[in-house]
Amino acid sequence: MHAPLLVVLALLSGQPFKAMAYNVLYDAPAEDIQQSLDVIEKEKPDILCLRELTPGFARAFRKRLGKEYPHTVLTPRKGTWGMGIASRHPLLRTGSFPEKPHRIPGMEADVRLGGQRLKVVCVHLMAPGAKHIKTDGLLVSLEKNAKLRAKQGKALMERYENEKAPMLLLGDMNEGRQADAMKAFAAAGFSHACDGPGASCGNTWPGANTALPAVVEIDHILGRGLTFSEARVLRSGGSDHFPVRALFDFQTPR
Repeated sequence: MHAPLLVVLALLSGQPFKAMAYNVLYDAPAEDIQQSLDVIEKEKPDILCLRELTPGFARAFRKRLGKEYPHTVLTPRKGTWGMGIASRHPLLRTGSFPEKPHRIPGMEADVRLGGQRLKVVCVHLMAPGAKHIKTDGLLVSLEKNAKLRAKQGKALMERYENEKAPMLLLGDMNEGRQADAMKAFAAAGFSHACDGPGASCGNTWPGANTALPAVVEIDHILGRGLTFSEARVLRSGGSDHFPVRALFDFQTPR
């Protein structure tokens, strides 16, 4: 059955939509890329946020899943700054922006879902161990990047403080729920998908490409004006992050 027909049937049946956030690893070999595509193909998310998207992954995605995701904007790059939003539903507009006060890019899109407009924001906050000065040690880097992510979180909420449409905010936040950026999202009215009914979540890094256990929850799906259910951390793929997916629907007016 073709993807557009599946979308129409889902809308008619009143089924919830599905979102996925996935950091696909900038240096993943071809075999691991295919394993990550296996997960996406199996889950069939309506909205997919990709981070660390490289030219190689983008080519493989379009070759294998391009027909499934006719409404897609990919901006691949070498290294960790590539990104993309893939959608089964029409994109009304898309754009990229610097995640201030840093230049690492975020991506946003207005998506038409069931006659409503949804604002989708796909982000990748600063990595904990990234060095800003060559001589910085690990502890110094951790402290600097925690403060930077707090500023990124604040800037994101300022960017969208007047947004009236329901919002889906997802990606690799590089921090747990009790850290400052995540607290800023919660204070601005965003709920966490893993707090919804039927959730089975947990740590997302390191992922399937290592024998080490996942020790931190740093990949997240959040929403404002949305309700979530059945969020999952998917223990498969070919990345150093496990993907997260969740079902969502628009909140009904009170």
